[in-house]
Amino acid sequence: MTSVSMKEYSISYVLCDGDACAMKEVAVPFNPPLNSSAEVRPRLVQDHHRALTPKFSWLITDPLMRMLFGTCILIGVGTALGQEELAKRVDGTPWATAVVTAVFGTSARFAHLVVGSWYFSLVAHTMEACYTAYLCKRMLKMKTGTTVKWFVLNVCTGFPIMNKVRELVAVDRAARSKKKGR
Repeated sequence: MTSVSMKEYSISYVLCDGDACAMKEVAVPFNPPLNSSAEVRPRLVQDHHRALTPKFSWLITDPLMRMLFGTCILIGVGTALGQEELAKRVDGTPWATAVVTAVFGTSARFAHLVVGSWYFSLVAHTMEACYTAYLCKRMLKMKTGTTVKWFVLNVCTGFPIMNKVRELVAVDRAARSKKKGR
């Protein structure tokens, strides 16, 4: 942060594109403007929490998250149907039978792999989400509601969400070590 007034605060940051980096500055208005200097810290903390809140729209707008979320939904539906019903539905559709038998050998094996993939991804994503929640609470000092949002998104998509949180932690660590170096 470079400056604070009753109407806005300014933040400077480095923006890199490949090897080229440039110093940028942005002014963020207080809405509504501050009435006294005692309001500065609470409003900055409020903006901090708002900036770190994840968006559920990422499940649709981010291509990797959209693909992973869609895949999780599909294997979840296959698991909900059960192995026998899934195999029966694949066998009842000629084009699906052709694809599944060419890739997996039999529809029963495909159904078994779908169910196994669901439980594996559920366990793996939940473990990642627990680590993400730990980082949110302990390292980034996020509120419980924000941490739960990160947790839920992580269970839905896995690595892309965890990676976003890890990037936030890396930025936080760099800022803290820079402060100590002053």
